[in-house]
Amino acid sequence: MFEDQKENKTLFDRKKLRRSRVRAMTYDIPNLIYNHTAQDLLSRLDEINRDFKSILILTKNKNFISDKLLDKQIKNPLIVSPICLANNKAIMIEDEENLPFHENSFDLILSDLMLHTSNNLKTSLEKMHALLKPDGLMLCSMFGSETLRELKSCLLRAEEQFKEKVYPRINPFADIRTAGDILQSSGFKLCVADDTTIRVTSKDIFQLVTLIRSMGENNYINIDKPNISKNIWNKASELMKDMTPEEDGVISTFEILTLTGWKYHADQPKPLKPGSAKINFGDFFNK
Repeated sequence: MFEDQKENKTLFDRKKLRRSRVRAMTYDIPNLIYNHTAQDLLSRLDEINRDFKSILILTKNKNFISDKLLDKQIKNPLIVSPICLANNKAIMIEDEENLPFHENSFDLILSDLMLHTSNNLKTSLEKMHALLKPDGLMLCSMFGSETLRELKSCLLRAEEQFKEKVYPRINPFADIRTAGDILQSSGFKLCVADDTTIRVTSKDIFQLVTLIRSMGENNYINIDKPNISKNIWNKASELMKDMTPEEDGVISTFEILTLTGWKYHADQPKPLKPGSAKINFGDFFNK
C-alpha cells in the first residue's frame, strides 16, 4: 500500500519543485517533448486569424523562446519563467501560481508545460482567466495522466519486491476529461481539450531519468519518502526493458494535454438553441 499522505495539506511541495527546476538548469540535452510543445502551441496559434497585442508566455522551456519560434505573430511578449533562461528574455518569478499582474491585462496567455504542477488547477485557471481581457485567449499544454505510465508501473513493482511499503514515485497528472471539465468550470468559453501521445525511446531507464530531471519534473509530491535504492532502480530497469524486448532501449509515454479557452465577450459566437437547426437530418436517409 502507498504511504498515507492525508496529513499533507497540498499535493505538491513547492520547495521540492523549486529545487528540481534549479537543478534542471544544469542540463543541456536534446528534448523531444520541449520541441513538440513549443512548435505545437505556436502552430495552433497560427491557425487563429487574430492580432494579439499584449501577450503573456509562461514557460520553463528554453526552446519556446528561441528567435526561430518567436515569429512575427508573437511581438514583444512578456515572458515569465520559474528559472533563469539563458538569453535573459524572461522575467524570473519563483511561484507562477501567484502572478503579479493586473486583471484584464492580456489578449493572449500561452502556458507551456506549467499547469500540471499546480496544487489547484481550477484556481490557477481562474487566475489566468482574470488576467485576460474580454475575448482574450488562453492556450496551454500540460502533462496528462498517461505520462510515464511505464516507469510508474515498473518502479511500483520493483519496490514491492524489496520493501514492505511502496511510495508514489511519479507525479500524478490530470486526465483529459477532468482537465476539460475544470477548464470549463473556470469561466472560459468555447473550450477545447485534446491530447497527443509522444513515445520517447531512451537507451535505458537512467537516460530516461536524466530527461525527466532536465525538465525539473523529478518527484515533488508532498510526502516524506526514502530514496530509491540501487537494487530497485536495477530491477525497474529490467522490467522496463522486458516491456518492449524487440526495441533497442526502453519506451516511455508522454501524454500532452492542450487546453484552449476564451474569455467571454458579447461578440463571440454562441451555440444554437435547441430546436433551431435549419436542416432536417432525416432528409439524408433513405425512406
